[in-house]
Amino acid sequence: MPFRRNSIRYRILVPLFLLTLSVVAILLSLFSMVSQEIGEEYHNALIALQAGEIREILEQAAAGLLRDGRWGDEAAMKAGKEKAIRDIGSYLAQQNIDVTLIDEGNTVLFTSAPEKTRMMLPYASRKGIFHLQRDARTHLDGFSLFFPVWQWKIILLSKPSSPFFIADTFLFLLFFVILGSFVMLAAVSFVIEKNLRYPIGKIMADIRTMHHIGATGIYELDTVGAVINDTFGRLKNRTEQYQALHSLSVSLSEDLSTDEVLMRILDHTGRLLRAGMSAFALFDTQGAFMKIITTGGTIKTRESLPEGKGLFAFIHRAAGPVRIDNVAVHPAFSGSLPEGHPEVHNLLACTVFNNQGNPIGALYLGNKKGGFTAEDETFLEAIAADAAVALNRAERMAVLRRFEQVIDSAFDVIVITDSEGFITYVNPAFVTLTGYTAEETMGKKTSLLKSGLLPHSFYKELWDTIKAGDIWKGEFINRKKSGEMYHTSAVIFPVSTEGVVSYASIQRDITQEKKLYEQLLRAQKMEAIGTLAGGIAHDFNNLLTAVLGYSEIMLGMMKQEDPMHRPVSIIHNAAERGAELGRKILTMTRKEKMETKPVDVNGIVESALELLMRSIPKSIEIVRNLGNGIPLIQADPNQIQQVIMNLAVNARDAMPDGGVLSIETSLVGEENGAANDLPFLGKGFVKFSLSDTGTGMDKEMQRKIFDPFFTTKETGKGTGLGLYIVHSIVSNHGGYINLYSEPSKGTRFSLYLPVTKGLDAEPAEASEDLKGSGTLLIIDDERDIRELCKDMLEPLGYHVLLAGGGTDGITTFRALRDEVSLVILDMIMPKMAGREVFQALRSIKPDLKILLCSGYSHHGFAGIDTLLDSGAKGFIQKPFTRQALARAVKEALAG
Repeated sequence: MPFRRNSIRYRILVPLFLLTLSVVAILLSLFSMVSQEIGEEYHNALIALQAGEIREILEQAAAGLLRDGRWGDEAAMKAGKEKAIRDIGSYLAQQNIDVTLIDEGNTVLFTSAPEKTRMMLPYASRKGIFHLQRDARTHLDGFSLFFPVWQWKIILLSKPSSPFFIADTFLFLLFFVILGSFVMLAAVSFVIEKNLRYPIGKIMADIRTMHHIGATGIYELDTVGAVINDTFGRLKNRTEQYQALHSLSVSLSEDLSTDEVLMRILDHTGRLLRAGMSAFALFDTQGAFMKIITTGGTIKTRESLPEGKGLFAFIHRAAGPVRIDNVAVHPAFSGSLPEGHPEVHNLLACTVFNNQGNPIGALYLGNKKGGFTAEDETFLEAIAADAAVALNRAERMAVLRRFEQVIDSAFDVIVITDSEGFITYVNPAFVTLTGYTAEETMGKKTSLLKSGLLPHSFYKELWDTIKAGDIWKGEFINRKKSGEMYHTSAVIFPVSTEGVVSYASIQRDITQEKKLYEQLLRAQKMEAIGTLAGGIAHDFNNLLTAVLGYSEIMLGMMKQEDPMHRPVSIIHNAAERGAELGRKILTMTRKEKMETKPVDVNGIVESALELLMRSIPKSIEIVRNLGNGIPLIQADPNQIQQVIMNLAVNARDAMPDGGVLSIETSLVGEENGAANDLPFLGKGFVKFSLSDTGTGMDKEMQRKIFDPFFTTKETGKGTGLGLYIVHSIVSNHGGYINLYSEPSKGTRFSLYLPVTKGLDAEPAEASEDLKGSGTLLIIDDERDIRELCKDMLEPLGYHVLLAGGGTDGITTFRALRDEVSLVILDMIMPKMAGREVFQALRSIKPDLKILLCSGYSHHGFAGIDTLLDSGAKGFIQKPFTRQALARAVKEALAG
């Protein structure tokens, strides 16, 4: 290193050298005084040497005793000590010193010192060199040592070889040493202050304030400052990079999509590494490129990306960072980049891997001025690691969001609980179904949904199943927040996450299906009851046929004044009422097409009330207000009767504690039709109103009252179809319904049926000739009915043959096929039904005239309409009068 005039060596070493020369000159003047002190030090060393020789004499004596094995022998020990003292005396004879031996009790064992000197011995120091002053002019040098073996103290005294001026010499030397030190310190302080302290203080101040260190004019310090400035610059850059890396890591911890993650990475990386271009290439699972994203957005998609060639393939295959200082001359460069990709002069890239260690993309930068460094490479590796974590998190979050959307959009209820049944998650379908919000259910047990309708064993079996790790399937009856019951079909299964077991439940609301199923069962039950009622009515009609027929014959044979005339007349009237009741039962239980004819609404009301009188309790007062001059309407009387009966039954059920049921009929004009937005036909409407003083309905119930299967009655007491059928029938007749109701006050239904002018009532039957001729074959399993028919028809001129069943009738007809003019065939018979008999008879004689007969109507269960379409000449329903039977026979023979 050159010895520069402005170097620190020159500025410090030269002044110190000159100062040292000055100090040496001063010390030379003090040499004479120091020499005297050196002589005294020599004397002290000599007396110390003599003390050591005396100690050696004692040690040899002790060692001899030990060697001879006489240690501990008092006589031997005493002799040994005396010999040692004699040896010391012999030694002193040859030396210019005095010696004194003192035992442990301070007894003088031996001394060669004068008396005055001996008196000063107790005041001597116990060990090492010491000095005594006997008088003002006499000084003694002494040496004290301790012999531990015999616990003796040995004191040596000797006169110094020259006068003793140690104190004066010391003070003299001390003065000059202090003076020289002060002079040197002052000089060094001045030099350091000027050439080191001030420049270094300025450098330290700049370092503390993180300012650029300026020039000091001192080569070494300026060199240090330059190094520090360079270090600060790199430290600042590194700090900014690490801060940016931390900021990037924090920002990537947010819930971001894959593209958002990549854009944030590119934005931070490009700015911090001062790259002119930054991009991210995404790979698929096979390593093919999906797209390249730059800070400006997606510039390439799968369709236009290179297929594993050039730089991109090189980056994909690289296991670590790739740094290329000159892309144009690199062997992997194919000479071109994808269309739209900026030119790349230098390159720094790093592959990003997923959790399984497979490459999912590459982060690469380009066009940095001065090129990329190893530090940039390390920094990019750290960013790539953060990018891998963020991209994997983004992918997982995307999957979670998809599942969340699916679960939130699911129609089925999804509930997750912990291992103790406390709810930890519910989806929106749960909130919609139960009425509980998610906040109300979090941390609560699923038991808050219990209806109390399921036994404890049900839930025990459920928990035993899922705690065993199995899947439970079944149905729940639960209670909503509103208190309403609902049914669900559920599957519950355990879910284990990081050793923690939860239970997931997927439930589907089957309340409506349950209701429909129950309503179907009730409908089937009602159909079965209807079938049973129809069968009973059929058999009832068969019995009444004989009663009604024979009572009619008896009345024809009696005079009015006959005593038996009144009882028989009562029997006949009762039979007629029974026959009418049977027909109404069949009407209410059959499925029939609407057959309209001119009908009197008032008459239908009276007929319906007659049927209802037996089912309406006496606590309900029935008030009739039937208008006069009500015109006929074109309607199906059976269906209109069903409407009246349904409304009346509902009114009865709405008054369990009694009340008033009012029925009114009237003719209304144009204003009613116009008021309900219906086109007015110009002929008015027949209004039928039925009102009660029962429980009434609120607005919500009124909106649902005509919906199918809607009912407010308890399970098993209503199908929910009554008012729906009412609405359908009225609509099919071209009419409409008004409803008015108030809770706790009552309800009024008003039906409006259109009037059709020009309708006349069916004409009354005129007197007619019912006599005829021909052979009639009666086929019926009921003997009384066969005999009745014979008794009714033979007086009218017919020849009647009887058959007790299908087989008997076929046999009789086959024998007399040419004589039989008409067969009266019952449709319901054992062994061989009427349809089979009809087909058998037609196979014998295709043009045979057959009159069908049954206790059912021809729209009932016997398939009578089909046979009428197949050529049967007519139908008569039991029970019948002689006139009805004779007319039917005559019409059939004439057909």
